[in-house]
Amino acid sequence: MFFKGCDMCIRSILVVCRVFVFCVLGVFLLSAQFDSYCSGNFCEKKYACEFKSGPIISVFFKKRYKVGLSEADILKAKKEVGYAGYTGLESGEPDYTLRFVIVGEHRGVNIKKATFDGVEAEPSIFYLYEPSVELGLIKDFQMGPSDFKLRFAKLIFPVPVYNVFEMRLRKPFVERLKAQDKFKITLISTYDKEFVLETDNFIREYDF
Repeated sequence: MFFKGCDMCIRSILVVCRVFVFCVLGVFLLSAQFDSYCSGNFCEKKYACEFKSGPIISVFFKKRYKVGLSEADILKAKKEVGYAGYTGLESGEPDYTLRFVIVGEHRGVNIKKATFDGVEAEPSIFYLYEPSVELGLIKDFQMGPSDFKLRFAKLIFPVPVYNVFEMRLRKPFVERLKAQDKFKITLISTYDKEFVLETDNFIREYDF
């Protein structure tokens, strides 16, 4: 139910941004949920949590991957997209999505830089239009350009704005994050304000 509620929240937000304000030091966990299931040749592992304090409403992490493909399935896929295209699809597997829903600022906030504590990472900054193909092009993680709707980001609203930030991660980078004792991320906005989150390492705890 929480995953459905999270989707409803995202659909009903005032502002949906590819970048967002992320500011919490010492948040208090309200609820958390982990789920894992398979459908056909695809499996997903999902982690989601809500917080009762701070501007972060929820955090969502998902791993999506293929299983049980026969030689016939692989041969068919190669014929449909070509060998080079299929190799590109394989290089992007598994597909890791990290998403946050944030409220508190009275504006949309664009982030120009993201750093993960204790782990060096090289970002790939571009709009993700075809995930099935473009995931293989990501270095460590992908995030949208910071110039997303800049004119809109300058508007100030009388009420707090919901901001959504989503990034895609590559498996080698996820493995490095998993090795850390804590999960800590720092985002720097286009106006040089830093926003930090430090929490338990849910990537390691739930073995993503």
